[in-house]
Amino acid sequence: MEHITPAFKKISVYQINPRTFSAEGTIKAVTKELTVLCDLGFKVMYLCPIFKEDDSENKENWSKRQLASKTENPKNPYRINDYFEIDSEYGTMDDLREFVKEAHRLGLKVLLDLVYMHIGPNAEILQMHPEFAAKNPDGSVRLTRYNFPRLNFESEGLREYLWCNMVYYVGAIGVDGFRCDVGDAVPLDFWREGVRRIKAINPEVFMLNEGSNSDYLAVFDVNYGWSWHEKIYDLINKKITAKDFIADYNAVTEKCGYGKILRDMDNHDTVTDWPNRIEVQFGSECMDVILALNYTVDGVPMVYCGNELSDKAKLSMFANRFHMGDFEATDRHSVTEDSEKRKLLIMKLNMLKAENEILQNGSTKWLETDSDGVLAFERVFAGKKITYIGNFVNSEAETDFAVTGEILLSAGCRTENGKLILSKYGYVVFEEV
Repeated sequence: MEHITPAFKKISVYQINPRTFSAEGTIKAVTKELTVLCDLGFKVMYLCPIFKEDDSENKENWSKRQLASKTENPKNPYRINDYFEIDSEYGTMDDLREFVKEAHRLGLKVLLDLVYMHIGPNAEILQMHPEFAAKNPDGSVRLTRYNFPRLNFESEGLREYLWCNMVYYVGAIGVDGFRCDVGDAVPLDFWREGVRRIKAINPEVFMLNEGSNSDYLAVFDVNYGWSWHEKIYDLINKKITAKDFIADYNAVTEKCGYGKILRDMDNHDTVTDWPNRIEVQFGSECMDVILALNYTVDGVPMVYCGNELSDKAKLSMFANRFHMGDFEATDRHSVTEDSEKRKLLIMKLNMLKAENEILQNGSTKWLETDSDGVLAFERVFAGKKITYIGNFVNSEAETDFAVTGEILLSAGCRTENGKLILSKYGYVVFEEV
């Protein structure tokens, strides 16, 4: 299977949930920060859904997660009533145009989040075209597991409506591609035709599938690595060993190929669903070793908004400035020792990804270690090699590795008697030519 589209071998994706990106919670507030994000080396801005949301307070059509948040917020970014309008919570279509314009001025690309598996129960389009909703045998509207109406892709009219939606944002607004929510739940032939149409406008559009079906890589550039961040989480919690982690990586790579998987840790789902954020439960050093892993292994790294600041705010995708509940927004003006160190690390990682052809093109070869918590691998390309060694447990680890060549990144490592010693969450990345 081919590697990722060449233009996207060099980048990381920066995921933005405008609700908690900052206290303002708007597209304009994110636009003001684009220069800062560009200076950190990010090249792709991915916005979580900003479209008109269902605001019904009837909890029969709220998802279990929405209810569990206890924010009492009727609006859910993934329960959309109109794909062609921007929700007033975030701003206006003109605000989105300005966001895209400023991003492009800075040399950044923009992805929007398409939510096509389901739709809001009070969407006007369903009143105009009830055939757009899938039906149960008794004629009632079929709901997804999130309790929203499932869209009916047997309807040619629905398909045309959604293809027009894709074309509108690429053609009229100028976005550079899409992240597709639960993409595997939408027929592959729908995506194939939709991508054909938008590539006629912009041949370099980027398509990110929130799914794991390798068949979809015939259309999408990258799949989500569903188990990637889950296995990292299990590793740092000592529920699995390094060998278990590598076995899962090998199984996914065998199906999808090198470079075709998103590498993330925090995202809008994990910060909502997990008991604590990594930065809170394990500390900033733990997130550092994970970020170094995600950038140096094959694939496309994704950083969640606030990770570049070592953000420790309690976040939820269901909280906004009107219904914050027990949650917070990221304080983008806070300056701490952790935040300053993290910004420097992110700048180095983005620079390496942009400039190092080994990280862009090399396959991944895992190395055996004597420690259940140490991951090590080599990336090799054109006779050159980069090695990553990282300790994912909160105790010191002794390895038989020797650091040779130029050290590109390191933290918490030293050499004693010819052995590499890693402190808790210590790591090293070095290059041999």
